[in-house]
Amino acid sequence: MTTTKNTKATKVKGEKMLIAVVNHSKQISNSDAAIMTAAIQIQLNLHVAPAWNQKAPTITFYADPKKVPGYAWSVGIFDNPTVAGALGYHSEDNDEIDAFIFVDPVLQNKGVVLYDASNPQNVSVASVLSHEVCEMFGDRFASFWADGPSRAEGSQYALELCDPVESDSYEIDVTVSGTVHKVSVSNFVFPSWFNQQATMKLNAPFDYLKKLTAPFTMTAGGYMIVQSAGNAQQVFGHEMPEWKKELKKSEYYRR
Repeated sequence: MTTTKNTKATKVKGEKMLIAVVNHSKQISNSDAAIMTAAIQIQLNLHVAPAWNQKAPTITFYADPKKVPGYAWSVGIFDNPTVAGALGYHSEDNDEIDAFIFVDPVLQNKGVVLYDASNPQNVSVASVLSHEVCEMFGDRFASFWADGPSRAEGSQYALELCDPVESDSYEIDVTVSGTVHKVSVSNFVFPSWFNQQATMKLNAPFDYLKKLTAPFTMTAGGYMIVQSAGNAQQVFGHEMPEWKKELKKSEYYRR
């Protein structure tokens, strides 16, 4: 989920892109926040950035918000949604790129913090954080659209890396003091997903978990934002949970 207020670039000469994660939640510990942050760094380094032929940003957990550098993109983990009906979103507002992750909607709908061994595809706070970070990486200003396939001429699809495969996740192992922690992170689409002429034979895969067989498609629990003539609409997979659909009705989905 994304929103945008303007399209001015935010650059600091000589600084590598830094994403700062800060935990404001009373339901998850700083240690868990640090573990999921470490897992997402691995995901960015080994999976997302190479797939998109980009340099991976640095993502760092800060226990003390006062130590976050002023040039960093900020990701806050909160208990209660600061916007009614939101699970998470990122935005660009007044030259600042921020993301917000909300714990209550996850845990209140039988989700978990890091990873559910009994149901690996269960939503987690970690996978929501991964989702928003990957989408910050792919479209920092929440303003890019891709022309859709010829059968939907005139339609444009939001450049969202995780929405089409939103309900699909995979695990990454993070070792802390000799203990291995499993963390679920979000599946994501490849550049080939946005290619009108892409074929399974020549351009696959279309997503990291290789679930999709064509561009501009989604998995059963996926979601897409499509606009035509400036009017945006939400398209849901048939297995998208109703509680997630309700959260998508927030004004903070991309328009």
